[in-house]
Amino acid sequence: MLWGAYSLRNLWARRVTTAFTVVGMGLVVFVFLAVLMLAHGLERTLGKTGDPANAILLRKGALSEIDSSISRDHAKIIALQSGIKQTLEGRPVAVSEIGLQLTLRKAKERSLASLSLRGTSHDAFAVRPKVRLAQGRLWEPGTTEIVVGAQVAKQFPEAGLHRVLSFGNRAWTVVGLFDADGSGFDSEVWGDAEQFMATFHRTAFSSMTVRLTRPDALVQVKEQLERDPRFSLSVKREPDYYEGKAESLAKMIRVTGLFLTAVFSIGAIMGATMTMSAAVAQRTTEIGTLRTLGFTRLAILQTFLIESMALGA
Repeated sequence: MLWGAYSLRNLWARRVTTAFTVVGMGLVVFVFLAVLMLAHGLERTLGKTGDPANAILLRKGALSEIDSSISRDHAKIIALQSGIKQTLEGRPVAVSEIGLQLTLRKAKERSLASLSLRGTSHDAFAVRPKVRLAQGRLWEPGTTEIVVGAQVAKQFPEAGLHRVLSFGNRAWTVVGLFDADGSGFDSEVWGDAEQFMATFHRTAFSSMTVRLTRPDALVQVKEQLERDPRFSLSVKREPDYYEGKAESLAKMIRVTGLFLTAVFSIGAIMGATMTMSAAVAQRTTEIGTLRTLGFTRLAILQTFLIESMALGA
């Protein structure tokens, strides 16, 4: 029986083709794991986003805040509905917001990255008590001041405190950093809703988030708003909305990733097959010599199987 060392020496003798084959197989594994990690990370982050005591209101049929619109007049009426919590002064704990998605170029790396913008008001911190200001201060209403989440500050060096971000043909000064406890809000930029709407030529809000008087008040708010002929709204509990969003995005990522993995797998299998076929074809004389020396067909076959397994390992 031929020893494994013989097979390994043959792989080393053809180290260039062996290396290319191993790299190809490693690429398949890397792509597959990267897709799974990306999908899992997305589900984990968005799964932590939202508060069960909040309800988010979107235009009926809208899949996300970007697709939705709620007029200013309707926003004022909606905030006064029963089931929505009020402050001691009688103000509704609700916030009307505009959601935007931009692609910005990082200043130092010169690479493109996605950036989520949320035009809102200071009421957003009352509606979402888990989001807290970590450094600096809140923006002054009516100005181009912004606050950024922890992940944005890490991803964009130019988004640090007192730095300036440029988007929408305007310069925006970072006056504060906020911490959203690892939720999706950590990857957002918050600023004055009116300024964002003027900059991006919007006349309506994207969504509303309201604080419920109690968690089971969602049924009451949902029924009265979805049945009201003046509105065409979809009402969801805030965590449910973000979990659904995470599920759809993760599914899309997995499908795309599995397709790429399948394509790379076919290429890797073909590469390994051609490598082993070339190894057999180039060693016809050597195989004949081994047969002359008394090695059986099974022993020679085992040698090539060991090489194949070593190549795949």
